[in-house]
Amino acid sequence: MINHERLIFAAITAYLLLALALIFTDSNTDTFIAIQALTQRLPDVFWGNMTLVADTLFAVAVLTIACSFKPTLFNQSFVLLVLGAVFVQGLKFALDIPRPPAVLNREVLHVIGPFLKNHSFPSGHSFTALATAGLLVLNTQRSTWAVIVLIIASVAALSRAAVGAHWPLDICIGSASGLLFAWLAIKIVKEYTWLQTQGLRLTAAVLMTIASCALLFHDSRYPDTRLLGGVASILAVCVVSYRYWFLNWRQRNRVEATET
Repeated sequence: MINHERLIFAAITAYLLLALALIFTDSNTDTFIAIQALTQRLPDVFWGNMTLVADTLFAVAVLTIACSFKPTLFNQSFVLLVLGAVFVQGLKFALDIPRPPAVLNREVLHVIGPFLKNHSFPSGHSFTALATAGLLVLNTQRSTWAVIVLIIASVAALSRAAVGAHWPLDICIGSASGLLFAWLAIKIVKEYTWLQTQGLRLTAAVLMTIASCALLFHDSRYPDTRLLGGVASILAVCVVSYRYWFLNWRQRNRVEATET
C-alpha cells in the first residue's frame, strides 16, 4: 500500500508539473493542436471508446466489479463519487472556461462526437478515469496491475483532447485531482466509522448496480461505443449479482437457519 501511495503521488506530481509547464510556457493551445495531430494517427473509434472508459457510468461499472470482490470498496466508491461530483461540477460552473471548439477554427480542429463549447475546466472525464484508477491501485497489492491501470486511465484522459473536448491543462488538473480525491476518499472512510457502516455499503451497492444497468442504455454520443458499454454493463451486473447480492443472500439464509 505504501509503495502504491508513492506511485499515486508520483503521478499527481507529474500531472501538476505538466500543468505548470503549460501555464508558464503559454503552450496550452499549441499542445492541444499537437496532441490532435498525433492522435489522429489512430482511428476515431479508438478514441471514442477510450473516452467512454472515462465516462462516469463506465467507471461505476468497473468499480462495481471490483467492489463485488472487495465490498469495503463500495463505501470508498460512494464517498469518491459524491466528493468528485461536487468538486468537478462546482469548478466547471464557477469558472465556465470555453472549450476548444468555442475558441479554435474548425479548420484546425478535429472533433469526434458532440461539439462541446462550455464548462471546460477541469476535465470531468479525466477526473473520473484517474480517480477510478487511483481507487483500484490503492486497493491492490500487484504493482504490475497498478501501472497498467494507470496507463489505461491516462490514455482515457488523453482521449479528451483527441476528441476535441478539452485543453491539455483541463486534462492535467482533472487527472491530478482525480488521483488525489481517490486517496482522500480512502482516508476519509478510514477516519469516520459512520462511513464504514453496512447501511452505507448497501446503499452504494444498490445505486452502483442500478448505474451499471443504466450503462447498457447509455448514449455516450461517441461513435461505435455501444459494444464496449454493453459488455461492461452486462459483466458488471452479472458479477455483482452473483458475487455480492446472491452470495450475501445465501450467507444470511445460512445464518438464519443455524439460529433456528
